[in-house]
Amino acid sequence: MSRLKDDDMKKYSDSKRFITWTKVWLTISGIIFISVIIFVAYIYMSDNICNTYDMATLGICVTVAGAIFGSNLCWYSKKSASENHYKLRMALFSDSAKVRLEYNEEMMKLMKKYEIRESDMERINSTGDMDDMMESAISSVVEELDSTRDDAESKNEIENFG
Repeated sequence: MSRLKDDDMKKYSDSKRFITWTKVWLTISGIIFISVIIFVAYIYMSDNICNTYDMATLGICVTVAGAIFGSNLCWYSKKSASENHYKLRMALFSDSAKVRLEYNEEMMKLMKKYEIRESDMERINSTGDMDDMMESAISSVVEELDSTRDDAESKNEIENFG
């Protein structure tokens, strides 16, 4: 089964972009991190550092701001990845329902046009049922989506060294 392409992701993503709290927190923590780096660089360049304790304090400030920004970035990326997974899954089911509906409508038109009896249709469908083919296709795509999500989650796990 081929992987879903970027065009498929764009097709199924929301056309409306809106601000969420995760984006706000990510932006605020990024601005704070950059501001702390600029402040520390300014203090270091201006020769206002009296001793090593001042420099250690500034280093701790950069480390803490970077850790907060990094954790917010991980939180945002995991949240958006899980949202995209379920958006793709819902789009897959809605598109497959549309295909099934179109197939059934076309079959009804053909039955009326050629005056095919219901028993003949059952015999035709028993050789290659569209519903069964759709179910197998959907299940294989869902398995692929789940495996890619599981792979991404396993890469994001933190190993315990304790």
